[in-house]
Formats: sequence, structure tokens, C-alpha cells
Amino acid sequence: MRVEPCCQALLGALLPQIDPQRRGLCIDVGVGTFAFYCQQFAEMGYPTWAVEPLPAPELKRLAARLNIRLWELCLSDREGTQTLYVGRFAGLFNRNFSSLSPGWFGASARPKEVTTQTLTGLLAPENPEQVTCLKLDIEGWEWPVIQQLPALDPAHLPQILMFEYGGGASKAKGKQGWSADFYQQTLHCLQTLRDCGYGQSIRIDFAPESREKIFNLQEIGALDEVFEENCVYGNIISLRPPHAVDPHVVREVCQPYDAMTLVERIVNRWVAG
Repeated sequence: MRVEPCCQALLGALLPQIDPQRRGLCIDVGVGTFAFYCQQFAEMGYPTWAVEPLPAPELKRLAARLNIRLWELCLSDREGTQTLYVGRFAGLFNRNFSSLSPGWFGASARPKEVTTQTLTGLLAPENPEQVTCLKLDIEGWEWPVIQQLPALDPAHLPQILMFEYGGGASKAKGKQGWSADFYQQTLHCLQTLRDCGYGQSIRIDFAPESREKIFNLQEIGALDEVFEENCVYGNIISLRPPHAVDPHVVREVCQPYDAMTLVERIVNRWVAG
């Protein structure tokens, strides 16, 4: 499935349902160089922040044009500075794979010191009325951020939280983003969301022939049931009660993104080995 456009379409359908008055803040963490969720949020009329340590020129132009607040830093579990390992994929430097984890499969040995901020440290001084959506795509560093959710002011718990998982191989391979350490962190993310009361969730995965998977964190048994062996990488979108999703609407939104392009299929075969 085509992950990013599908998830953008889903958020485009969910956000007006959850926050029709556009009162809540939407935060795009790990913006990268394409699939600008922050642009989507702002164009939908939501107050928007973008968090990106290495903003591309296009992002800077978008932020200025759409009144997006751009934070040039990494969200982390500590405040101050940390080493960011500039991304590398297929032998080429690629900022979309940059990570604070030196063990991340997409991280190179090229270091860069960056400013870091905790989630509480980012939100508390600004004290937004509500956080409607938090999107996390930070290359293996999602768990250090998600583990901070229980410490947030309840008003700052996102109504929708989306985070990326996996990458670099299929789950069956047990390597890269599916290595034991990173996979356990993914399961910790799900457990923390469950502990914080999140319920209905949607998984969108890049695997060939994959379709959306809808599940409820409060009802599912073992959390590893969320992932099949052919999963490659994707996003999980989780909602706080009383928000829920209509499976028929989700299928209608996702259906156009079932088919991958030829390039995506070639990349998929290469990544999954």
C-alpha cells in the first residue's frame, strides 16, 4: 500500500470529524523532504507546528507562506543538544533517514549536533488549548517521545497520534527497523498508547497486497498481533475515545492507495530482500 498518501487521506477525513472547529494544534514531527503533513494541516485551517532539525528550503518557504511555526530541533527525551546521525539510504545521503539513534539502519556515521527538546518542554510553555494531532516520523526515536505521554497535561494528549514503525526489511527478516530492540520499542509505543486510553487504531503498511488493518488497543490481546510477518514499514494512527472510525469509510478512503507504482514495487522487493 502507498503509505504516506494513504495516511494523509485518512487524516484529511478524520481531522474534521474530531476537531471540526479547528481549535486544536496539529504537530508534524520529522517533516523530511516530502509528504509535508504540516502543509496539509495548515491548508485545512488548523494551527500548525513543524519540528524538523534540517529543514529543506521548500519547508521554510511553506512555513512562511502558511503561517506554520517551524521549530528547528529534534524532539527527544532530553533537552539541550544531541548527536544526529545524518541519513543514508542506498549508498546516498538522505535526510529523511536521519536519526538520533546511531544503531538505526538509515543512519550514517556522519554526525551533526542538533538542539533537542522534550515533548513536555515543547508544549508546556505554549500551553495550547488542545492538541488535535501529533505525527511522529523520527526514524527509530518514536519510543523516547511516546513514553513521555503519561507525563503530559491531559489537555495536551493528542486526540490523534500517528507514528511510524519498521523499515529496512520485512518483519520476517528480524533486521533493521524490525531488529529485536527496535521492534520491542514499537510494542512499547503501543502499550503506552493503550495505557493512556487510546482505542481504535488503523495500521497502514507498505507490504505488497497489504490493506489497512483496524484494531482497538483496548481490546486486542497480544500487541504483536498488529503485525504480520510480511509487514515492511508503515504508520499506526490511534484515536482517543470517544473518537472512532467507520470501517466502511476507512476502506473507501484507502482503496485508491492499494496499488503501488512500479518504482515502489521495485523498492519493496529490494527492502524486503
